[in-house]
Amino acid sequence: MKKYLGVLCLLLFACASIFVGLSIIEGGGDTQLQGEAWCDAMVEKPNQEWTDAETRSFARTCLYE
Repeated sequence: MKKYLGVLCLLLFACASIFVGLSIIEGGGDTQLQGEAWCDAMVEKPNQEWTDAETRSFARTCLYE
């Protein structure tokens, strides 16, 4: 029984590590964001030139905050 509990703990730790790693990678693209100035620049930029990441970042940073 202790053997299975140890394996379960290792699996949970591995899943948590993967989740944290992916969160860091996903958030790494937002380093260009500079608050209100970035939002204003994106408003001026034609929508056809926006990337998917910029669209998500704009919505998360400029609309929801």
